[in-house]
Amino acid sequence: MFRAVGLALLWIGCDQALGLEREVPPAVCGPFAEPTLVPVHPELVDAHDFSVDSSGLRGMIYAMFPRTGGRLTGVHAIKLEGGMWRGDTARDNGAINSLDGGHIAEDNAAVGWIVKEGQDLPEVREYTFSTVNSMWGQGSSGVVDPLQGQTSTAGNLIVLPYGTSTIRFMVTILMSDTLATPNTMRIFQLAPTRPTWELTPQADPLKTSRAKVNPSAGVMTADHGALVYAAKVGSSMISRLFASARERDEFAHGPELRIDGVESDADLTEPWINADCSVLYFRRDGATWMATAVDDPGAGP
Repeated sequence: MFRAVGLALLWIGCDQALGLEREVPPAVCGPFAEPTLVPVHPELVDAHDFSVDSSGLRGMIYAMFPRTGGRLTGVHAIKLEGGMWRGDTARDNGAINSLDGGHIAEDNAAVGWIVKEGQDLPEVREYTFSTVNSMWGQGSSGVVDPLQGQTSTAGNLIVLPYGTSTIRFMVTILMSDTLATPNTMRIFQLAPTRPTWELTPQADPLKTSRAKVNPSAGVMTADHGALVYAAKVGSSMISRLFASARERDEFAHGPELRIDGVESDADLTEPWINADCSVLYFRRDGATWMATAVDDPGAGP
């Protein structure tokens, strides 16, 4: 089977030979080298939904983790130790263990969510780690996604300078209750002059795309300039990874990520990126993989 990059080059070569013009969209992130397996210690059972901060040394993961008297299933703090990710017992305390999902952010912050189907209860919140009592707890910014009676997951939390203060952005995925209706990507912001998180129209072009995009996860670069997401498109049952650049403060459906050595029919989910999208993490075949960006041979001088 052809590799994804090799197939893309083959298409270009055929077009040139036939005298046809095919517009190849520029890569927003990548292309990426052949991925390597992210080493997770066996103590973290059924581990998935991996996230890592900019230090590359701390992260979060959803897994069963051994505790006194048994195993605790939930979101856990992890650290890179001896070349392997394992439980960070010094930070794995507090509210995050009771969450149904969570991703690490910068500066002792995280975003977490609880699945509360059919209940009028909060779903997505910001969490902070207290260095005083070494515990994770709810942050002061309140509920991010205010919809009631529906379920959501979240991507990453972006905090940017805004005058003398900061502005926050967060990607969420509103999960559909039916197979016939796609999930909806939503982007919220919390401005320093506003009391609550507010829904922005930034992901509306993605929702209204003619390609019928059904997203399952999304994360943004640290500058809020690019969006990387996993989605099924059209009638496909295979999830792929895409990236979109922000244009006129909007994200539209972007080109597919090119990852060397990944077959065109591979099912890819749970994307995570570092600050500038030069490192990509994703889930494939029940494991988490990491790929680094390489020079694009088709980008020109």
